[in-house]
Amino acid sequence: MKPKVRRLLGIAVLTLLYPAMAPIVTHIPNPMVPGAYVALNMIVPVLAGFFYGPVSGALTGALGTALSALILADPFDCAAVFPHLVMGAVAGWTGRYRSELLSATTIVLGHGLNMLFFLRLQLLTIAPQEIGSTLLGLTSETMIDIVAIVLACVLLKRWLYHVERW
Repeated sequence: MKPKVRRLLGIAVLTLLYPAMAPIVTHIPNPMVPGAYVALNMIVPVLAGFFYGPVSGALTGALGTALSALILADPFDCAAVFPHLVMGAVAGWTGRYRSELLSATTIVLGHGLNMLFFLRLQLLTIAPQEIGSTLLGLTSETMIDIVAIVLACVLLKRWLYHVERW
């Protein structure tokens, strides 16, 4: 299979993987915050960016999240389209250095932008007494995401990483 076709196929699969994972991740509870869950589908734009480049990561982040928002009618996904676009693009930019850990840390940017948008759009309110547990839950989710991204990158790099990036 030609590299361009493989790249397009990979981007399409990762874009569709995001909304496919959305109903599943609601069953992965956050170990630190009762009632919250680990949004493991956020790693998909980072993986697309790492493997295929910044434009690919941005497309996967924006389209995958938008599809999830349309399918599930979730206001959080609606607000997360732009943060995931930025996260995928930055992961693609850092992916050119072939550092799994550097690309994985872009999830911190994604979580930060998500929280900013959720708070600004008043989708999420945090009482002053809950700030500590919220930060602890966000930190634990970020660490789980980083480990998952590094593992996926290391295991799939041989087959999916493209030196020619876009």
